[in-house]
Amino acid sequence: MDATLSLNTTKNAIPGRRTHAPREARRPRQAMPRVNTELVLIRGLPGSGKSTMARVLALVGYEHYEADMYFLRDGVYQFDPVRVRDAHAWCQAMTLSALIQGKRTVVANTFTRLQELAPYQAMSRNVRIIEATGRWCGVHNVPATTLQWMAERWEPLSA
Repeated sequence: MDATLSLNTTKNAIPGRRTHAPREARRPRQAMPRVNTELVLIRGLPGSGKSTMARVLALVGYEHYEADMYFLRDGVYQFDPVRVRDAHAWCQAMTLSALIQGKRTVVANTFTRLQELAPYQAMSRNVRIIEATGRWCGVHNVPATTLQWMAERWEPLSA
């Protein structure tokens, strides 16, 4: 498994793609409790080893969540692009619940934009970010055009 830790904000907007938060995400939210429980965020492109790293941490006691888990039905991955926002809301809710219960938690999502990390970073004072950099065959058969688009919108962390 390849991974790096880092931090930088470069914007690579793709024409025709939304680059701002959806209207409902910009509404003021109630203050969320911020805990000290350890939260590990693993980010990377599809096939980079995010899920594999998260499963290893789950073996040593971490709660493990990914937005992709929302699309599992009886062990079968059934992605629905219309439900992506629901999947991320579910992942955030499960993560917050685990952290409030004092459970060390790992979340593995692409997090291509730094702003996608923010809701998780607001949950805990004890957050570590890992960038998965492996180049493996992804399990979800993401089309090459989508992988390219994700790579182009990637915002690296800066030191």
